[in-house]
Amino acid sequence: MDMKERDEEIWKMRREGARFSQIAARFNISLERARKIYQQKQDRIDNFDKWPPLKRILPVRIRNVLVKVFGSEEIFNHPEKLVSLSQEVFLTWKNFGRKSLNDLMNALESLGYTVNRDMKIADMRSQSYFQIGRTILRKYFDYYREKTLDDTEYIPVVRLIIEGITKEMRSSGIGKQACDEIAQKLKAFNREMYQNIWIEHAKEDHDPDEEPLDLGKEYESAKYTFDYIYRHGEHPRNLDF
Repeated sequence: MDMKERDEEIWKMRREGARFSQIAARFNISLERARKIYQQKQDRIDNFDKWPPLKRILPVRIRNVLVKVFGSEEIFNHPEKLVSLSQEVFLTWKNFGRKSLNDLMNALESLGYTVNRDMKIADMRSQSYFQIGRTILRKYFDYYREKTLDDTEYIPVVRLIIEGITKEMRSSGIGKQACDEIAQKLKAFNREMYQNIWIEHAKEDHDPDEEPLDLGKEYESAKYTFDYIYRHGEHPRNLDF
């Protein structure tokens, strides 16, 4: 019996009327330890409905890593911060491997977030430009949110950043095909951050008494808006889908 099974059995025995002294003797633990295991389980049950959705669906091992990395449980209220990070960052965390990464990606997707699982570039020179570009774009995205810039101020600068990076790539002798790939992936990376914050705002503005929020439609609206401003530098006039 592993620890999880043991803790479940302790909780079950107590709920069925067993005394803590009986539980402690059964599992060869102290009386206080038996009480603590039971109470932790009961507290989780009592407070489960109050937890943020991300915390409810993540395994304990991943929740523990996130709290340790970010310093508090506040991260569970901001899934968009996790979406904006690269998979390489997650894998640098202690006790966070490929299985944990996959579980976290699945959890974020189940909440309606877009997660790009294909950010690898075959060419090493191109990969370095991609990583630099992604870092710049993420920093600029944080600035956009902090300063509440209008989208027509923000997105055209995103395009200039991407064009500047690919121009530098060409001057370094990297071929057009590789440059186009980097431009497309950087644009997709930034658009996903934009879509996810759009969803956050849509959820905040949504009246719970109205029809359920159509996340698919919201994502399409965000994608269309981003792409339109990226091309034209102004807001689209029609968002009917």
